[in-house]
Amino acid sequence: MLAELFKREYLASLERFALFYDDFAEYGDRDAPLAFYFVPGIDGVPGQIRFALPMLLRTVGPHIYVRSLHLEEFSAKRPIWEKFTPANVDKKRERIVADLDGLAGRHEKLFVMCSSSGFYDFLSAYGELSAAVRERSTLLWVAVAPDHFRSSPWENIFFRINGFVHGGHRWFAAPNHNWLRWVNPETTTSHTWRSGSTCKVFYKNDLESRLDLFGMQWSYNSLGAFNECLAHAIGRSRFPIDIPAFILVATDDGYWQGRPESDIDALLDRYLSRKQVLRRRASHLWVLTPDNMRDLLELARGSARH
Repeated sequence: MLAELFKREYLASLERFALFYDDFAEYGDRDAPLAFYFVPGIDGVPGQIRFALPMLLRTVGPHIYVRSLHLEEFSAKRPIWEKFTPANVDKKRERIVADLDGLAGRHEKLFVMCSSSGFYDFLSAYGELSAAVRERSTLLWVAVAPDHFRSSPWENIFFRINGFVHGGHRWFAAPNHNWLRWVNPETTTSHTWRSGSTCKVFYKNDLESRLDLFGMQWSYNSLGAFNECLAHAIGRSRFPIDIPAFILVATDDGYWQGRPESDIDALLDRYLSRKQVLRRRASHLWVLTPDNMRDLLELARGSARH
């Protein structure tokens, strides 16, 4: 009974307003010399790029074009358990190749901005990119996700409460509340950002899909489905990527479940041959604050001038 209640509330939540969780995928001047291409991560959507857009404009200037990877199969209105299949991963790869080929024909310089696990979608497409795309492209990877998610006791607990099986994988809703921060930094629902005299509160349910139930926010997960899609993407990839890459690493990242930073370094060495890394003490989501985004962009632009 609880499983049906959670599913019903989740499906209703997909229709509610969120500042950035939507399918708007294109912004700016199509004729600008500089273009940004955004590849969302797990259950990410095109509109999330707007969270970074103010700092893009302040750092790079207003004469840019921004486009997000978007397919109907990964729409903000579609349940997450329908999104994560190997067939849909293949569609992502094909769309990335086609999108970047079109952008390279119109723009002098491309920044490919990957969020979290979106990097592995780009990785799977990289071997099919033309020389023209590679010559124009620089990679920005924000919030490094592991290439395989380890098992979690949360799955065993919450699958019994609200879980169900879809496509051969176990799906469950996990709780988010700021009081759970001590359990895992990814469970927070808000973040207070301060920079000089500026103070703003950011809310997770404006950026990611969340349902409200029993005084908490909840999100659906399936480690089995996520790992199947990651393995499928990586299995048909050629690496390391040899375009310039600039990485923003969260050193308090709950996705890594307390593993040492040396594990993150080893992963970066495996997939990237020309990289520079920024490290910031933050959780996986909240590493993407305006000042961290500014620092990453300035690092990338500074290296391009030398």
